[in-house]
Amino acid sequence: MLHQVPLGGSVLLIWLYGELDLDTTAPLRDAMVQVASRPGDYCRLLLDLSALTYCDNTGLFSLLGSCQALDAAGITVDIIETGSVARAAINRAGLWHRLPLRAP
Repeated sequence: MLHQVPLGGSVLLIWLYGELDLDTTAPLRDAMVQVASRPGDYCRLLLDLSALTYCDNTGLFSLLGSCQALDAAGITVDIIETGSVARAAINRAGLWHRLPLRAP
């Protein structure tokens, strides 16, 4: 579901793979809560969604809520890669302007 890679300089990369839906949002939410609970460790979170094989609205709206919570905690979140599956799901959900996307 996810792999965390500290990049140094208070930056953490979370690479998501497989499915992002109702049954799989808990590990992502837990990882993001952990980041928020330790703001001295990380000030920026990069998300890579390029390896998702399935993504539904539940997963996307959970991701959106987590991104907004981290932003409120002063942690910058950027989605740096989407991939075709996540891109199609984001289009269907109409979230292009609400998620912190940096990907083309």
